[in-house]
Amino acid sequence: MKPKYQIALIIMLVGLGIAGHQFYTFKTTDMVQMRQDERNLEGQISAKKTELRKLQDFAENIEKIKQELAQLNVQLESALEYMPPTFDLSGVLRKMTLLAQNTGVRVKSFKPSGEGTGEASFYRSVEIRCEIEGTFTQTVSFLDQLARMKRIINIEELDIKSNNVAAKAGAIEARTVATIKTYRFTQ
Repeated sequence: MKPKYQIALIIMLVGLGIAGHQFYTFKTTDMVQMRQDERNLEGQISAKKTELRKLQDFAENIEKIKQELAQLNVQLESALEYMPPTFDLSGVLRKMTLLAQNTGVRVKSFKPSGEGTGEASFYRSVEIRCEIEGTFTQTVSFLDQLARMKRIINIEELDIKSNNVAAKAGAIEARTVATIKTYRFTQ
């Protein structure tokens, strides 16, 4: 063999050796690192897909959640008619006076006491000592109308006594002293 070919063959073998070494090094170190990077990226993709699914589920349900919130707000507004956030004693007195006029009784006194605490932390109460005069039928009608008010009102103490005064049609006048309790929402 000619020395030219021998040198060419040696250069080729050295080149193949270097290429083989580079390939082997690439395959063992770089491929391992690339596979590990690929697994990390697949894990990140999986986590992002899960997060995307959760966000899509939330986006699909947001209208339902908004409707539920609107219904809860309507229920709260309705409940606040029964137990408003303020006592508004002037409004209560105005309604009681109107009921008294409609039923024929006379309100002699209306004395609110201080604000009390409720059994639960979401409401407070106030007692109102009320004295009315009228026939027994008028008094019962007044108390019935009072109980039918939208606002929660409890009659806690009731003392009905005869005035020994005859009213029209043989009815006897009665003097009634009642302790009325009303409530307000605190939250």
